[in-house]
This record gives sequence, structure tokens and C-alpha cells, in this order.
Amino acid sequence: MKYYIAVYQKLTDIYMSRGAMENDLPMICPSLRMYENEDLELLKPLPLLAKEILNDNQKKAESIIRKQNISYELNSVPISPYFWDLNLNTCLFDIYREILQMSNVKDFEQHLDKIDISNSTILNDAKNADTKEYKSYKKFRQSYENILLKISEHLQLFDNISDDNEKNNWNDQLLNLQNQKELAMSEWKVRGFKNLIEKELLRINKSSDADLFLAMSQDAKFTFDAAEKTDVINYGSIHDINFIPFDFMENESGWNNLKLNKEELEALYNKAKNSNQNLPTEILSIDYDEKGVAGIELDFSFVHLKRNWFNKNFMLSDYFEWKQAKPISDGQTISDAFKLPAIPKTMMLIKNLKIILDPNIGNSDVNDPNKLIFFGPLVMKQQLFVNQNNNERFLKVVTDKKTLNSDQLTYLAKKTSPPVLKISAINTAKPQIFESTTGTDPVKPQTTTVVMDRMKMGSILSTGPMLSTVNMTNLQPQNPVKPVTTVDPKVSAVLLSDIKLTSAVFIPIKLPPVVTTANVTFRILDKINGQPVYKCGISIIGTNSNNETNRIFNIETDQNGVISQNLPVGNYRISAKIDEYAIMETNINIPDTNPINLEYRLQRQEIKFKSFFLIGMVCEKMPKINSK
Repeated sequence: MKYYIAVYQKLTDIYMSRGAMENDLPMICPSLRMYENEDLELLKPLPLLAKEILNDNQKKAESIIRKQNISYELNSVPISPYFWDLNLNTCLFDIYREILQMSNVKDFEQHLDKIDISNSTILNDAKNADTKEYKSYKKFRQSYENILLKISEHLQLFDNISDDNEKNNWNDQLLNLQNQKELAMSEWKVRGFKNLIEKELLRINKSSDADLFLAMSQDAKFTFDAAEKTDVINYGSIHDINFIPFDFMENESGWNNLKLNKEELEALYNKAKNSNQNLPTEILSIDYDEKGVAGIELDFSFVHLKRNWFNKNFMLSDYFEWKQAKPISDGQTISDAFKLPAIPKTMMLIKNLKIILDPNIGNSDVNDPNKLIFFGPLVMKQQLFVNQNNNERFLKVVTDKKTLNSDQLTYLAKKTSPPVLKISAINTAKPQIFESTTGTDPVKPQTTTVVMDRMKMGSILSTGPMLSTVNMTNLQPQNPVKPVTTVDPKVSAVLLSDIKLTSAVFIPIKLPPVVTTANVTFRILDKINGQPVYKCGISIIGTNSNNETNRIFNIETDQNGVISQNLPVGNYRISAKIDEYAIMETNINIPDTNPINLEYRLQRQEIKFKSFFLIGMVCEKMPKINSK
């Protein structure tokens, strides 16, 4: 964790030097948080989703579940002043909804029609009665709200339907109600003088602080209520997030390169340790040498999160009342003693991570099949790359999410030392170093990957794939929990502790030796022109019934589209992916130790397999919210 903390400290310094706001609070994320390009794409508003998702009902349903998982994570409200991480019990939209429901917002809504309109000729006629425009406005507004109520009641029927025909009928009825809703809105606009009346109401509302509070609170609650009533599953629009810069997933806009040598990393770590600002003392107290690390290089970006449905301003009004036992915030303290002490605001993302190796580190240290390599919680490929321009030797981070999420990692974690580490796989291949002819481009790896998911500085997965949290104050041992596939907002996150880290980045593992292996050569070509595919990532996951013989490997092809790997006898699931090609997945069997040549041709398709690692989150401290 030492140099991981150093990188976080550097990014914090950069962020704070760029004109950070007074209430900005950078917080380290000490666990593995990896997001693929397609994960974050799902959080975009519905009109921006890919057409292939919108036009495929099955993909659309699957995307809703995945979107909910990621949204719960990025909307986690911090309850510790020392770090930010996933907490299913403190999700921003759940907390926000409770504030809207349990405050005095409803009371103000009930008096919506009691606005002082005596001086408005648009709302009040000569006889001090409603004008015909205002009457029409209230009439068609009520019609629209009635349709929303019908949609809400119809949605409640979905869980009780099991027959496919009934589901189709239910969908048809929902479509009809949605059309009625659109029609009701159109009539409200045309015949109900919606724009005219609301413009006048807005003008009147600005005449007093009380009316301004009414307008803000009503807008906040209406946005939330409308999402609940009109979205089929879990009011999906609430999970929408607008990213700034919006195109960071598409190109290099907003990304910056950072390179730090060992001396700089040491200085940054000492600065973090001495200042002890927003970092767990349990982590900072671990002072060990990152053996073999001469420096690091990476790209970083600060990506801001904007939520259209969130508005804190109405809570700052003198008219806002909060009478619950737990206060909302005091403007200073970050803890679970407050309802909403801070909100996640800006992601500190890194990609293209390279660990530059010390020249004194021998090939045997990198190739040792009984060791794993980490950069903080990030898993590094146990493969050597060489930059031909300056002869720098470096390691790359594992970016295949399926590999990191493999069920094998849970089983193999029990065989590590210390037992809280998540591991997989042994390699018996001999070193093979390939030099780059393209400057700084990575070159072909010399050996296979041993993969491990060291969640939360060594803690095991808790409530879902890559979802976990740590209790930094009550250090008690925890047993690993088998990962699940979805996030249930009602499920409490498992608090993991008793953090144990080894004394170096090359982590010893305990696995039985593999004797019988076959040399398997993979050749990856373009399906159209037959050209070799360079830097194609190949994930190899063992699928044998006996976990003792299962292995996980992650390798890349050379400039000839070729890579050889020694694989133990058994069954494997193969996945090959690279930008601009569709994923190729298949199963293979290694029956004996005879050499095997495998050739696969990839179909060109516009897909970007980018991976981003969340090293920290900038949170915005909520101002003091008065309770009455």
C-alpha cells in the first residue's frame, strides 16, 4: 500500500492546486475498484445509451441490474473521515428520498394552492376567484397526476406475474398508459396553459423566501416522485450520472500522464504519513519497502459526477425543518452519526498503470510461480515488458474484470498467506522477453499471469463482485464471503478488518506444484484480412471440478499475434478481447502434455475495452443543516 498511498497523495496535491472548493474533501479508496468502459456507459442518461442495448430487451434488462450495482457504489456516502468506499447502507438517493419524506416538505406541498395570488391578474380575476386559465391549469395537472398514479399502481402488479402471456399483456398496458401520460402532458401544456401559469407562479414564488423554499423543495420531490412512478424497474433515471468531462471514456480528453521515480514516491508517502490527513492510521503505520519498484507511470483524470435529481439548497432554507433524532450534518464531522455528512463528487481515476522495475530485480523474481505482484490493491501481471527506447522493464496491471471476478479467486484465497489474500494460479513457463520496436508501446509478456484480487488491502469480497468495505476502528478477523451477482439495497455491507499486509510487493502463495503441463500456442488474427492482432489480451480460467488443479492466466499476444503458455492438463474457458474487436469466448481441453496450436480470428466491431481504477473520491462536505 505504501506507493499506492504515494500516488493518491500526488493526485490529491494536484487536485487541491487546481482551485478546489472549500468543502472539498479528498478521500483514498483503499480497495480494488475497477470500472470497465461499458460499466460507466450504463450510467449515462437513457437517450445516450447505445442503440444495441435499447433495441434488445434482454440486454436492456441486464443493463438495468448492472447499472443499479454501479450506481449504488458511486453514490455511497462516506461515514469515515479517513477513506471512501462502498457502503450499501449509506446510498445518496436512499438518504435523499428519506429527507424529502421525513422533513416538512410534504406540508408545504399541501399548501401549494394557497400561494398569495391576490395581485396576479393571470391567476386571480376581478371577483377574487380563479381565472379560467388557472382553473384549466389545475384541472389538467390533476389529470396528469391521475395517470401517474395509474402507472404506479400498474407497476406494482409486475412482481405477481409469472406467465409470459400475462407479461406481454402487462407490457402492452404499460405502453398504453405511457401514451396516455404523454397525451395528458400535451393537453396540460396546450389546454391547461401550463407554461403561462408556471411562469407566473415562478414570478410569485420569487417574492419571498418561503415561496422560494416551496419551489425548490417541490422541484426536488417531484423529480424523485416522477422517476419512481414512471420507470419500470427501480426508477432507473435516479441512477443516471452525468460525467464531466463527458468524453473521458471515448478519447484522451481530460487525461494526464504522471511518472514518479522511487525518491518521489518515498517523499510523497512520508508526506502522507506525517500529515495524516484523511488516511487510516492502520494503513499509514505499515512502513515497508516496496521491493523492486523503481518508479511508476500512469494516466489520471478527475471525473466530476453530476446528478440532475439532487438539490441541497432547499435544506439550507430557514423554513426547512428536520425533527428526526439523527441530524443531517454539522458541516464538519464525517461519521455515521449524521444522515448526510458529505456527498461523493469527483472520481480520481487512473489507467495504463505501469510499475517500472528496479534493474537489480532478477527475472526469477518476476517469473516465480509461487509469488504474486501487487500495487496496493491492484493486481499486476506476472509478465515482464521492456521499452526498447530506454530499456526500462515494467509490469502492467490486470484489467480483465472477468478474470478478477472469477469464482476461483474466492476458493484460492483460503490458500494464501496471510489468509485474507485472494489468489489464483501457478505458471511453469520459462522466461521469454520480447522487445518493443514502437517506442513506449508495451511488448509481449515473457510469462503467464498469476491473478489475485486483494480487496481492501487484503480483505475478501463481501456483498458482490468487487464490492466491500472495511471497518478501520474495530479490528477483528473476518472470514471470506462468497460473492453474489447483484446488489440488494437492503443487504448490509460486510465490515472487513484485521488488515494484514506482507512485507513486499512480491507476495508468497501456497499452492500445490503443477507437474503435467502442455505448451499451448495461441495465434490471434483479424477475421477479414488475416493480419495478426497485436496486444490482444487472452484470459484463461480453469474450469475443472477439482479446484486444486484450476489455474488462472492473463497473457497478451506479440506483434505476430502469437503467445505461448504452459497450461496444466485440464479444461479452460478462453476469452480474447482487444479494442475495436468483438470478444471471442470458447472452451478448450488440454488432454495431455503434447504441444497444442490454437488459432482464433476476431471479428471487427466498434468496442472500447477500457478499464479505469478508482484510487480516490473527492467528497463535498455538506454545510450545517439546522434541526428544528
